[in-house]
Amino acid sequence: MTATGLYQLEVKLGLARGAFPPGSGWQLTMHIDPMEKGVGGKHPPDKVKRVTAALRELRKLEVTIGTHKQFGPVDVVAEHEKGGLRLIEVEGESGRQREQALYSSLGQLLLSMKLWSDYVGYGIAVPDTREWRRQVRKIPTELTKRLNLSRYLVGLNLNSLTTIGPGEEIADWGRG
Repeated sequence: MTATGLYQLEVKLGLARGAFPPGSGWQLTMHIDPMEKGVGGKHPPDKVKRVTAALRELRKLEVTIGTHKQFGPVDVVAEHEKGGLRLIEVEGESGRQREQALYSSLGQLLLSMKLWSDYVGYGIAVPDTREWRRQVRKIPTELTKRLNLSRYLVGLNLNSLTTIGPGEEIADWGRG
């Protein structure tokens, strides 16, 4: 983990472990671009080691790595016979400002919102840090309800996950 959070691939692993465990019937497809793997550009010294370990764990969970045949390069497509379909955009620590990363993620998600039913839900997943909570809290609660948008906050230890459902408020644990 970075001093302040998780890399995008680690957030995806946290989702696979906590929200959509393949062992409970979820089929996961994750789009992973080269920057997430630490290829190209400038990266912190620990990134390649950490994301390689996360990718290895995703493969152990039998997550399909690649572009989804129907939905394209959505970060995470989670499908379950009874649990429905979830399309999720994921952010983690990077060189970008968190606010810009959130706007980009929301834009990508909006462009994927083509299906509207109780079976389909959308989501944004980020590290569970004070800074990321502050960013995600900016999304109007009523809008999350209208868009059937959940927010997923992945704990820094990768073993905890908080899911804030559509229309639910994100607790404000203090200033900052």
